Amino acid sequence: MNGLFVLVLASLMSVAFAAFQVHLDIQLWVLILIGVGVAISGYVMFEIALRYMASSEARETEWLKRVGTPARLGPIRIAEHIKAMSPGSDYTAMFYYESEGGLRSGQNEAALRENLGILLERVKQGSVREYKRIICFNHDVLANDQALRSGVLRVGEGPGTIDRVMGEHCRLMMKTKGCSLFVAPAIARSTVVFFGAETAAVIIEASEPDTGGRSNAGSFFFCDPPNGEIIEELRQMERETERRMVAVHKIVFPEDKVSTAEVAAR
Repeated sequence: MNGLFVLVLASLMSVAFAAFQVHLDIQLWVLILIGVGVAISGYVMFEIALRYMASSEARETEWLKRVGTPARLGPIRIAEHIKAMSPGSDYTAMFYYESEGGLRSGQNEAALRENLGILLERVKQGSVREYKRIICFNHDVLANDQALRSGVLRVGEGPGTIDRVMGEHCRLMMKTKGCSLFVAPAIARSTVVFFGAETAAVIIEASEPDTGGRSNAGSFFFCDPPNGEIIEELRQMERETERRMVAVHKIVFPEDKVSTAEVAAR
C-alpha cells in the first residue's frame, strides 16, 4: 500500500511539474491538488482501518483468554490438541466400536497411526502424565462374549473386535508406563476424548447410505471456560463407564496360535 501511494503521488507530481513548465493552468492545478488530497486521505483511511482491525483482533484474543474458547464443530485434529496439552495433563479416550467391529469405513489409517504415535511419545516424554483408553462396545456384544468380559481383546472383524491399527497400539500401551487399557459397555454411542481438565471432544460419525458403513465426520470441541457444564456432564459419563470397565490383559491377533477361548480360560 505504501508503494502504491508513493507511485500515485509521484505521478501527480510529474503531471504538476509538466503543467508548470507549459503554462499556468489554474484548472489543471486544482485537479492535481484534488488528486493529491484524495490519495493522502485514502492512505490515511487505510492505515486507520488496519489499526482498527489489529486492535479488534487483539481484543478478541484477550476476550477468549478471559472468557474461554466457545464450543465449535471442526475436523478431527487430535494430534494438534495433544501437542497443545499442558505438561503433566491426563489424556482419556472412551473409544466406541460399533457391533460390526473392525476399522470404520473411510478411516484414515495413516492419520490414526500418526495420532496414536504422537500420544505414546508424549507419554514417554512425560508431557502426558496418564493415558487411559476405554474401548466401549454395545451391551449385547459384551453379554455374548466371555473372553471380552474377562479382558481379552481380539483383532479382526465382527462383533467384539478391534482393527489391527488399534490392536498394535494397545499392545504398545500395555508395555508403556503411564498407560492403562480397559473394555466397558458403552454409555454413549460416540467416542469421547478428554485433553487434560479443560478440553473435551465428541467425535461425530456419519452413516454412508450406499455401503451402510460409518465414517468419522468431525468433532465437537468444548473448552472450560465457558463449556464447563458440558465437560462435567461428559466426565459423569466417564465415571459411569469406569464403574463397569474391565482391565485388558491380552491382545489376540488372528495369526496368534493361542485361541481366544484358551486365553480366557487361563
